[in-house]
Amino acid sequence: MTLRVILQVVPFGDEDKVREIGRLDIFNKGEFSEGFHRYGVIDFTPNQEGMFNEEIYHERKNGPWILVAKALNRLDIK
Repeated sequence: MTLRVILQVVPFGDEDKVREIGRLDIFNKGEFSEGFHRYGVIDFTPNQEGMFNEEIYHERKNGPWILVAKALNRLDIK
């Protein structure tokens, strides 16, 4: 299963002109140990498309937003 986060621009609230400017796919790579799960991340943006070399370890009980925050913190944003 994949958790997908989509970043969109909605010019002046006009839904007819919505445009995707980024997407982040976080996918389960299996259980690690002691409640932690391994996740891989794919970053799709207009200028870059790639996959993390690193894995993210996350306890599901902490919820999806913490997982998304961990993925965003690992992105090499310049």
